[in-house]
Amino acid sequence: MRRLFPIVSVGIFVVVALVVALVALSGRDDGAERKPAQAHRKVLAISIDGFNPDALTKLGAAKTPNIHRLIDEGASTLNARTAYEKNITLPNHTGMVTSDPIDTDNGGHGVTWNVGDPNRSIAKSGGKDEQSVFTTAHEAGLSTGVFVTKQKFELWQRAWEDDIDTFEAVDDHTDLVPQATDDLADEQRDLTFVHLSLPDVAGHESGGMSPDYLAAVEESDAQVGEFLDVIDADAELKKNLDVILTADHGFKPGVTNHSEKVYENYRIPFIVWGPDAGAGTDLYDLNSDDYRDPGKGRPGYDGTQPVRNADLGNLALDLLGLGPIPTSDIGKDQTLDVK
Repeated sequence: MRRLFPIVSVGIFVVVALVVALVALSGRDDGAERKPAQAHRKVLAISIDGFNPDALTKLGAAKTPNIHRLIDEGASTLNARTAYEKNITLPNHTGMVTSDPIDTDNGGHGVTWNVGDPNRSIAKSGGKDEQSVFTTAHEAGLSTGVFVTKQKFELWQRAWEDDIDTFEAVDDHTDLVPQATDDLADEQRDLTFVHLSLPDVAGHESGGMSPDYLAAVEESDAQVGEFLDVIDADAELKKNLDVILTADHGFKPGVTNHSEKVYENYRIPFIVWGPDAGAGTDLYDLNSDDYRDPGKGRPGYDGTQPVRNADLGNLALDLLGLGPIPTSDIGKDQTLDVK
């Protein structure tokens, strides 16, 4: 009996250990397991359609205090890039939320069109089921919201209707921004995407960097300020929420179309602000091993990459403590440091 007891005890220990391990494995999802330290993190992603970063210099901090605040208190670059293939709205925004290139030959999401078309779907592009930042967040049990100012974004609602908890497409900013800020204050969703489009509208009507365009950037800055007011007024949001601000394309001065592949059109800002971002830091300085400042160039997808607007999706998930979008190609290693 004195020999049997240790043997039985060891056997029981082994069985218990195996059961515990199997239970742990069965309940684990490596792609959607939040890091404990980030369990309460939230992300607000803002895209300012047609935002040429030179407008910030032209207007100065006095007229664009809120975006300058994000830069001063966060990690940023004013020399990020659009997708290589196109610098137009719907393809680039879809790249933001899928972290993919555009062309299916590059493993992209396949959204090459820029108009609302109910007969075309992301899910059918390239013959694969294209996932998004909303898919990964929702599968991890997080809440998501989308607030956009162009109806063509209904493409996202059709593609990921089960993954977006609230979807609002309202052309009038005076209606949309209050809806989005109220939702941020009241619902405090884990992931919110907001699209503001006044600079793009003004650029198409009056030309990039025109007085009307600059006034639109100034108004967009004030709209960003409305979101910051909500965050500043709520201690939990201030403690837990990161803001990512970028654009789908820039706008060449004096021109009413941004499809031309020139520096002023493919250069965009990329700003990260919040508890996870280093104050006043440059994203290229923080990521010199993994990213490269492209100067005025338009690099393709081979070699060391610039920061792109398509980094948004996988960075947002990283800030939320989640793994990357399974179908993504850009930023999938989640190596973009913001501190």
